[in-house]
Amino acid sequence: MTAAAALGGRVGTVNVRIRRRRRLVVAGLVAPALLVVCGALLVPAVNLIVQSFLESSGYGGVVYHFTFSNYLDAVRDPTYRTVAWHSFGLGALAALICVVAGYPAAYFITFRLHPRWRNLALFLVVVSLFTSYLVRLYAWYTILGGNGIVNTALIHLGIVNHPLLFLLFSRWAVLIAFVNVFLPYSVLMLTSAMQNIRPELLENARDLGASPVRTFSRVVLPLTMTGAVGAFVYTFILTSGDYITPSLLGGTSSTSLANIVSDEFVALGDRPGGAAISCVMLLVFFAVYLALSRLERWKGI
Repeated sequence: MTAAAALGGRVGTVNVRIRRRRRLVVAGLVAPALLVVCGALLVPAVNLIVQSFLESSGYGGVVYHFTFSNYLDAVRDPTYRTVAWHSFGLGALAALICVVAGYPAAYFITFRLHPRWRNLALFLVVVSLFTSYLVRLYAWYTILGGNGIVNTALIHLGIVNHPLLFLLFSRWAVLIAFVNVFLPYSVLMLTSAMQNIRPELLENARDLGASPVRTFSRVVLPLTMTGAVGAFVYTFILTSGDYITPSLLGGTSSTSLANIVSDEFVALGDRPGGAAISCVMLLVFFAVYLALSRLERWKGI
């Protein structure tokens, strides 16, 4: 018994050492990634939050005095509230359109195409993302501009006598560009979510007399709600906080919160004010994500 106990103790000691070595190896492998994440994400985020509670001395200077006035100004200012409603509303509308339009495309790719052509269809969706973001935005100048394709076609058809100048530099132009840029992401997310649906479920629904609409609402939609929520949140966050698209296609009628943040930091030199608006945007994004996540759980998915 004594020898067996001693052998068991040695085995236990060896196992403990092996576990420690494994932990050290894992820690060594994970440490570089953690350092990159902390350096690229956490440190700037913490710096932004700290600056949002400071006072501005003008021209980029700050006074290290704790205050909530920046947040009060960001919430109470009527201009900020108006721009916020426009930014978040336009972002939500673009996200909704991308999800609604992405469902038929994802359904067709997943259930209607032969597996041989499915990968080709997904590749074509991905290829649309290879073009530069700025190039796709500038392409809308040749489509919606005064001498663009749309106005030229309308004039030749005799529908209008003069170019429609409101097509460009408007909220509609920004919305169209948002959908054009982010629709492929929604299609990819929804297609990935539909991969887990067995075709037998759809066949069983049809055999039981369910209409296509009922099959979608009772089978496809519940099983792909995670992908739909992910596509909506992803598109909403990126479109609501977008700076380039409203600047190039929106003109003065489609100023976004990102434009105001840029003006606060660059033009006015009010770093705490810009940081406070940025933090409010982050809180709104987080609240939308939590609300949709709760809704998804409440549905029992």
